[in-house]
Amino acid sequence: MYRFVECIDAGSDFCPCHLAEKGECIICSQLQNKVFCDCLYWKGTCIYQELINNGNKAKKNREYKKYNIVSVNKIRDDLYLYEVKVTNYLVRELDNFGAFVFIKKPQNPDYFGTPISIMDVDYEKSTVTMLIKVHGIKTKDIAECSENIMLKGPYWNGIQGQRFLRNLRNTNVLILGRGVAASPGVLATRRLKLYDNNIFVLLDKGRSQENACTSYYKKYGANVENLNIINYKTKYLTDDFIDKIEKILNTNEIPVILVAGDDDFNRLLINYIYKLNNKIYFASVNNHIMCCGEGVCGSCQINLSGKYIRSCKQQYNPIEYYLMEDGNK
Repeated sequence: MYRFVECIDAGSDFCPCHLAEKGECIICSQLQNKVFCDCLYWKGTCIYQELINNGNKAKKNREYKKYNIVSVNKIRDDLYLYEVKVTNYLVRELDNFGAFVFIKKPQNPDYFGTPISIMDVDYEKSTVTMLIKVHGIKTKDIAECSENIMLKGPYWNGIQGQRFLRNLRNTNVLILGRGVAASPGVLATRRLKLYDNNIFVLLDKGRSQENACTSYYKKYGANVENLNIINYKTKYLTDDFIDKIEKILNTNEIPVILVAGDDDFNRLLINYIYKLNNKIYFASVNNHIMCCGEGVCGSCQINLSGKYIRSCKQQYNPIEYYLMEDGNK
């Protein structure tokens, strides 16, 4: 199994962070209280030197700022499409795989912030589009916002396994999605189409006739089909989906598949497809709980191969997390 260590913030405007300041950098060995230099993933800058140049302090944190809401489209009682006008800088920084922000109601304290994936960006209007499902107190408050909203970003770890997507050129990519978790796949499609990749998208209908992201995938030229992927009574893949996926894999060379659903969805699909072809690489949406987005609070920590990692910042191979080698995971 291909394992790797990568921090999504390494080399960015937000590196070095508080982890480096406290000797817990994900990448730099010297900032892990070791005596030798052995970067785990080089991104063109020396994190240790950057920390020294910054007075042995972390770079400035991302902060909440107020932005105007351009439009709110109520799709269902629990599903909203928000378009928010932001700065040109933020549009550019959020036009990346796995981009997300923390948002909250203007008058609420910071702990009301919740991570929301960016589905689309518009450079001409300087806007970002987000699909928001109302789950609890935080998102109920957001659904009450119609004029302004507080937004903190950019963050980029909304998709795991990004290294399998970044360098794709003139090839085929398959995206399998369900619910609001399919929304990060739209921005991924936008990025992939810039390099002449052909995108196949199979979306689970869920409670609707088609997934709310369908028109956005089509906007970027993806081949989209809505169907029932999983029978949620039996917890098995449907015969219709099995026929579709086997036909696609048998007639097209698919080096990478992006799975974009909840953890049960992702796990079921990855394990099934891996048995069909174990040479395929997988990327997946990041479903882990996040509170601060900076690797400090610990809410996003997961146990991966016996080691705890901060999943809000650290990249991993989705196979390592989802593959059920013994049937017990």
